[in-house]
Amino acid sequence: MMPPKHLQAHSAAEIEADANERTTAVGLYHYALSYRRAADALGTVKLRATHPESPREFLYYHAIELFLKAYLRNVGLSVLALKGLSHSTGKLQSEFLEHGGELMDEDREVLDIMHKTDVVAQSRYIRTGAFTKPTLQALARTAKSLAETARRALKQSGLPIR
Repeated sequence: MMPPKHLQAHSAAEIEADANERTTAVGLYHYALSYRRAADALGTVKLRATHPESPREFLYYHAIELFLKAYLRNVGLSVLALKGLSHSTGKLQSEFLEHGGELMDEDREVLDIMHKTDVVAQSRYIRTGAFTKPTLQALARTAKSLAETARRALKQSGLPIR
């Protein structure tokens, strides 16, 4: 007697194929867009908080990473390949450029700061003292720029996006 389908062992190839089917460029793009728009919307709210910019920074950082990953899925990188790049902005940027992505100077500066410092991790925790980080305006512009780049690539591939 065979075990129920949901309990059957699957090969590594089957697991990767399933992940690739479920984690699409379109899905990553729309998820990134949700983070970007949430960050934008928080900018219109007068938060009664001691660090109202921190949630926005975190949302923009995550949106930027997801837009890069959406672009890379669209050009054929597998979910496993993206996992290999992890959250490394430097590796994501290199792959993005290697696969035809284009960046404005400010985008490069933002991505370099994200890669060379711990601003992304620190956006989740309180930090005092002097340190370098992108402005909220620069993060917003980079997120918007990468959103547009990913959107154009997805549309050129004939994929349905909003």
